[in-house]
Amino acid sequence: MTPREKGNAATRALMGAAPSERLAAAAASNTFGADIAGYAIDHVFGDIWTRDGLDQARRSLITMTVMVALRQPHEFGLHMNFALDHGMPLREIEEALIQMLPYVGFPAISSVLPIATTIIAERGLDKTAGYAGHRGLL
Repeated sequence: MTPREKGNAATRALMGAAPSERLAAAAASNTFGADIAGYAIDHVFGDIWTRDGLDQARRSLITMTVMVALRQPHEFGLHMNFALDHGMPLREIEEALIQMLPYVGFPAISSVLPIATTIIAERGLDKTAGYAGHRGLL
């Protein structure tokens, strides 16, 4: 299996067919950014995400912690969805956010709460009547 085939298989398993196909099409497009998409497929997904030792949910959890520290809520949301898709309980994601508090700070955690709230609502994961999510910490 070529690195591209391995990476494409990994992205399909992680994010589903449609997003995986969009990424593969971007890599094959010969347009600006095509090489970046190709490196992502071949190396990030083909080399790193397919290693033994961690399951997909835990790899997403680790990636979520990095995205919080970098204040990248969109990427955090992608990996929160991936982790939930691969069986990670919502409670573990919340515990990871709590664990990060003393290391990255409240503002960094607050930056991802709106996207987490949207995901929780879209997936129907909070059954509390009237739950409207949290804007952040204030």
